[in-house]
Amino acid sequence: MYEEILHETALQEATLYETLDKEAVRCTACKLRCVIKNGQAGVCGVRENKEGKLYLLVYGRASAVNIDPIEKKPLFHFLPGTEVFSVGTVGCNFGCTFCQNWDLSQVARTIRERLMKEKRSAFIEFEVGRYGYKLSPEEIVKICVGKQIPSIAYTYNEPVIFFEYLHDTALLAAQYNIRNVFVSNGYESEEALDAMGLHLHAMNIDLKAFRDEFYTKQCKARLQPVLDTILDVHRRGIWLEVTTLVIPGLNDSDEELKDIAAFLASIDEDIPWHISAFHPAYKMTDIPPTSRATLERAYDIGRSAGLHYVYVGNIRDWRRSATYCPKCQKPLILREAYQTSIEPAFQDGCCTNCKTKIPGIWE
Repeated sequence: MYEEILHETALQEATLYETLDKEAVRCTACKLRCVIKNGQAGVCGVRENKEGKLYLLVYGRASAVNIDPIEKKPLFHFLPGTEVFSVGTVGCNFGCTFCQNWDLSQVARTIRERLMKEKRSAFIEFEVGRYGYKLSPEEIVKICVGKQIPSIAYTYNEPVIFFEYLHDTALLAAQYNIRNVFVSNGYESEEALDAMGLHLHAMNIDLKAFRDEFYTKQCKARLQPVLDTILDVHRRGIWLEVTTLVIPGLNDSDEELKDIAAFLASIDEDIPWHISAFHPAYKMTDIPPTSRATLERAYDIGRSAGLHYVYVGNIRDWRRSATYCPKCQKPLILREAYQTSIEPAFQDGCCTNCKTKIPGIWE
């Protein structure tokens, strides 16, 4: 009976790993590059070594599914005004104390720790793999084709940890001219980005702070790998937008916001920077929501640093969520509460008033 139940779970051999010896493998999906012994899993909790082979435990198991405005990812310079099919699993390679989706991102690790403590490790595969809906790559693409949804976002938890699931989906989606988007913490390995090739069209990467201390204490990660990924993604020509969740007292100083803005501007002043309001969640319920004044200050810092496209998010502010021509300041795309209005002054990716080309993927 137990074997029949396991057959219904989501076990799939991984493609991104190296064999080290008879007992250990190295996962190469993300920059943690976990060395995993037999019967153990990586930090994410969903990539497990079983007798010398690495398996993904959540293949074809979607724990969160929605059809969203693309602006919700947020992506403002990528197919504006269209819908996106959003899908995620359980598990994450970070351990952010303020995670907005902690009930998905941390559950695989929690299950594993509980069952190991109870000496019931044989049930880990079943408990993790049974989470969510059975949703194959073919079913995802079929929904998108039927509803004429032009893109798929791998989101809610870190997408690279369920790489084999999303990769198969992306390859199939390409046959129908459906684009693929990552909403990511920026820990993708070079191997993962190489494997995606031309099938990854856009990314929104969280740049959570500009201090390594913040990353180690609040995220159980490091800053430099995220900066390296931002540089790498831009170099590869993947459309890139960056989001910073501004948390009162932790990453909202003028100095830190200036450092983030200066880093992005040093790469490309056309990188859109989304400044999002924090709301208390998970282990960080004692900190108040981000004030409007703080977001306005961050917006001004971004613009003063030379960034052409700075956007305020998680609050209603149509002026600071609109796209303006960087040359003549003509409003081109207006947004409010995920309602998008493309103005007559914006046609074929250009400002009709001064003929300035606006970077992005518009069709």
